[in-house]
Amino acid sequence: MNRILLVISILCLIFALSSCKSDFDVNDKWQDSPAIFCILDKSQDMQYVKVNKCFLGNLPASEMASVSDSLFYDCDIQVKLHRKQGNTILKTWEFRPVDSIPKESGYFASDRNTIWVGKPDLNADYTYEVEVNIDNGRIIAKGETKLVDGSRITAPDARSPKIELARYYNDFSIKYIPSDNVNLQEVNVNFNYLEIKSNGDTVPKSIQVYNNLSYRVSSNSYTAVEQVFGVGSFYSSLAAQINNDDATVVKRLVKMPDCMTFTVSSADENLYTYMQVTKPSSGIAQDRPIFTNIYIDESSQMAGGAAYGLMASRYTVSLSKAVGSETLDSISRGIYTNHLMFPPWTDNYYITHKPYNK
Repeated sequence: MNRILLVISILCLIFALSSCKSDFDVNDKWQDSPAIFCILDKSQDMQYVKVNKCFLGNLPASEMASVSDSLFYDCDIQVKLHRKQGNTILKTWEFRPVDSIPKESGYFASDRNTIWVGKPDLNADYTYEVEVNIDNGRIIAKGETKLVDGSRITAPDARSPKIELARYYNDFSIKYIPSDNVNLQEVNVNFNYLEIKSNGDTVPKSIQVYNNLSYRVSSNSYTAVEQVFGVGSFYSSLAAQINNDDATVVKRLVKMPDCMTFTVSSADENLYTYMQVTKPSSGIAQDRPIFTNIYIDESSQMAGGAAYGLMASRYTVSLSKAVGSETLDSISRGIYTNHLMFPPWTDNYYITHKPYNK
C-alpha cells in the first residue's frame, strides 16, 4: 500500500507543476481533472482505489499540497468495479470510502487519507473496469485492465524443511516460473528476526537483503527464471542494516520458522509501461511524458475533460523458509555478524522452535 501512495504523491506533484497536462504552462487555465489509481491484486482479499484531484494556484505547489482540500473532492463520489467480457458487464462491486489507513507525513496533506475499498471476486479469465462517478455524473472516469496470475517459486524447494546460507563465497539461487501476461517481475528476500528488549518485550523485525526488478520478462509460462545473490552479501547486509547501538536490546533471535521470506511480485503491461515512462531520465533532456490509461467517459456532463492515473494488476506469491544450524552458527559467530548479539544454534529458542531435526 505504501508504494501505491508514493506513486500517487509523485504523480500529483507532476500534475501540479504541469497544470494537469504534459506541456508546462504556468498561466494555463485550471481544469477539473481527477487522478485515479487502482492496482488490482488477486493475491489479496481487499482491493483499493485512490481518487484525488489535480490542483493549480498562485502559491507554491508544496504549500498547496499540504492542504487536504487541494487533493480531495468535496462532493459525492461513487466507485465501482465491473467484471467484463468484451463490452458486456457481468458483475459489479461498489467500493466504500475509508479514512482509517494512515498516510506517512511529507509534502502532501496527511490529516486525511480517503481510500475506496472493496472485496471483489477476481478471476483472471475476465477484464476489470474501474468506474469513478464524481458529483453525480459531472465527471465519470474509467480505466480497465486484465489480471495477471502469480508466478510459481521452484527454488528454494517448498518441500525442504530448511535452507543454508553459511558459506560466504557461495551463491544462493532463487528460481520461479512466470505466469502469463507478465511484463514486470520483482523479487525480494527478507530476513526476519526478533529483538529481545531489556524490559522483556519481544519486537519482530524484518530487513530486505535482496531486491531485483526485471522488465519485459518472457511471457512463456513454462520458462524458468533464475536469480542469484552472494551469501557474503547477505551477511554484509545484516551487518549494515541491524542497529547494534540500541542499548535496550539484550539479545536477537532469528525468527523461527519464518526466517527468510522469498517474494515474487508480477505485474501487467499497464504497470510496466507506467514505470518505464515515469522512471528518472538518464539523459540531458529531463522532460518526461505522462502515462495514463484513465479516461473521461462520454456520458460525463463535463465534456472535453481529462483524467490521469493508472488501472493495472499485479500478483504476489511468497515462500518462507527456516535456516539450518550452520547458518545460525554463522550469524552468531561469523566475522560480519558476531557483534549483533545473535546466540548460537544451541539456544533454547532454536531447539524449541526449529521445524527440522538437525
